[in-house]
Amino acid sequence: MKELEVVGEETWNKKRVALGIFVLILILAGLFGFKTYVLDKNSPSQSVEGASVFATPADTSSPLPDLKSNVSDQINTLQQEASNLNITDIATSSPQVQKVINDLKSLQDLPKSQAKDFCQQVCNSL
Repeated sequence: MKELEVVGEETWNKKRVALGIFVLILILAGLFGFKTYVLDKNSPSQSVEGASVFATPADTSSPLPDLKSNVSDQINTLQQEASNLNITDIATSSPQVQKVINDLKSLQDLPKSQAKDFCQQVCNSL
């Protein structure tokens, strides 16, 4: 019997494998170098020559501390005024509420049967 040759089977060549790994390492090193030297130069974390947009310690003309103190004073004033408000003053300040209160006060002088009818009219008008 004749031995059959296997067609299409390739053997791994050690030189080709070593050359492929070497090329792959060179490509990775090139990508890392490109990232480090080109892309990191454009990152905002490094200093850029030109005008500074941040306040320096020598710059004391900033209006921010005055603005903060003014706002905090106004907030404290409003809190004090809000704590001194009376709920009945708020409820009776509306003209509609004043009208209902006056209508209910006028019920005291009427007899009970008329007061009931009048109370229903007042409630229906709301």
